[in-house]
Amino acid sequence: MLENQRICTSALEPTRMHSPHQRREPQRGVLMAAGLFLAIGLILQGWRIWSLNATYDQGLFLQEIWNGHLGKPFESTLASELSTPVLVTGEALPTLGYYHLGQHFTPLLMLWLPLVLLLGVWSLPLIQVALLTAGGLVLHQLAKEDLEPRLAHWIATSYFCAGIVIGPTLENFHDLCAIPLLSFSLLLGIRRKNPWLYGIPALLLPLVREDVGLLSFSFGLWMLLRQRQTWRWAGLGLCVYSALMVFTITNHVMPLFGSEVSVRFMDERFGQFLAAQNGRGSTVDALKAMLSQPLLLLQELVQPIGATLKFLITLWLPLAFLPAAGVDGWLLMTGPLFVALSSQGGNALAVNLRFVLYLVPGVFAGGILWWARHQALFHERWLKRLWRTALVLSVLFTITGNPHRSLSLLIPDSVQPWVYVPPLQQLQRGWDTRELLQLIPNDASVAAETQLVPLLAARRVLLRFPENVAYTDEAKQPRPVDWVVSQPGFNAAYAPAFERNAAWVRRSKEQIDTLLASGDYGVKRCGSSGIVLQRLATPAALATPEDSITGARCVTEQFNLALAAMQQHGDATPRRPPARTPADSGRSPATP
Repeated sequence: MLENQRICTSALEPTRMHSPHQRREPQRGVLMAAGLFLAIGLILQGWRIWSLNATYDQGLFLQEIWNGHLGKPFESTLASELSTPVLVTGEALPTLGYYHLGQHFTPLLMLWLPLVLLLGVWSLPLIQVALLTAGGLVLHQLAKEDLEPRLAHWIATSYFCAGIVIGPTLENFHDLCAIPLLSFSLLLGIRRKNPWLYGIPALLLPLVREDVGLLSFSFGLWMLLRQRQTWRWAGLGLCVYSALMVFTITNHVMPLFGSEVSVRFMDERFGQFLAAQNGRGSTVDALKAMLSQPLLLLQELVQPIGATLKFLITLWLPLAFLPAAGVDGWLLMTGPLFVALSSQGGNALAVNLRFVLYLVPGVFAGGILWWARHQALFHERWLKRLWRTALVLSVLFTITGNPHRSLSLLIPDSVQPWVYVPPLQQLQRGWDTRELLQLIPNDASVAAETQLVPLLAARRVLLRFPENVAYTDEAKQPRPVDWVVSQPGFNAAYAPAFERNAAWVRRSKEQIDTLLASGDYGVKRCGSSGIVLQRLATPAALATPEDSITGARCVTEQFNLALAAMQQHGDATPRRPPARTPADSGRSPATP
């Protein structure tokens, strides 16, 4: 996003010329900003996938969409690894036939099935970046309804330069990337008095994901309080529809597929309110618990004070803070902001993660509504200097944060201790890895480390290694995977700064040693690019140039090299996790 900094400073230069040709300049400026945002976003997302910096969620969503062509939409063994019996209680293996709908209700994802079948792993970055770019273009149309062209240009360009937009754009694929497009379309429908332009996004928003209904509820609340009589009735209807959708989906539909909402998500995000119920309960239980503990709720909304203030400052920074003085922006994000501030866990106030997209429509639409009443202020020179400075800071903070390792070709992943993999080395490891994975048949079951998951996800059975090497088939019988892939050298490069990479090296070594000792697996390929094990029907089934002794020796050598590299660059078990870790927990915040 380095080029975005130039857009934020030069494309927003004021002008006093008013010819028809010159009045078209703001429109061209927005198109240029959108084009650069799209191009740079696709390049960086493509680089993330090629260099193995895209991880677990990228593969999870690819697998559940890809399975749609088999008549099994939303099925995912990767999602099963995050289910209650596997992740929380540890009483079960990942299950073939598990549907991700138990964790998040995302029916609109199946719209992308044809593109996934056509482009495979490259389809999801295209969908994500294109939808977020389209959201900015619709925002510009919304701004032009009430603001002079130059001011509308600044609003739209601020969107493309905002860290709260850039961060989620560069993340692993997620189901929330349609929020800005649908939200701004809904608001544009209200402004243009177009019931279809309003109605279609209003109906679709809760279908993006179950908790997006809280955002559409906020829109309805804003319409009730701030719009004319006609739209107030529509706002009341939107509030009722959104509340019913959230209640019905989270309490009746999602439990049909799994217990994640009541067991895992409620404990992760609202366990502090549900302590009397051991952190478990429905969304209604969580709401009742909050209302019955007002002092605890107030404490959670404001604490930690430093992190909360930093979060709110980052939200309004792209618009130079001034629109935060208006009530409209806060009303438009009432529900999602309440959830973000009342939730526990590190992701709740993270401005680079997908969940901040719940707040983006309120920030920028609220900015338009504030500026509609203060347009004369826009012609003040000090204001333009302040706004331009805020945009530059927004982009600089985003760049230096290296969101989701998207800029790791230029920026170290860690400074202390130093971790930096040169671009040519990242390019080569992407090539070598793809050559390594060609050994694996397209329909085989695989357990692979998280950086390999996106490249292998177009199959029914894929597990994350070393966490799992077996699954339960459709007949409820346990089955080991056919192939196992590990890259100790990859993880060793990041281990000095990132504790979980160090843990993966050690756990992968233990797991592979166990598999080889069992006699059920043999070494199919071993080298600096990685280790591939194949499950054997019989001991004679191993068809590689190496015999079993040579293969085992190579495996030992590769892990010893990885452990030695970890020790050479520092303690392989850091005492505390780093502030910036690789983008992939595979775990999502709770459904409100």
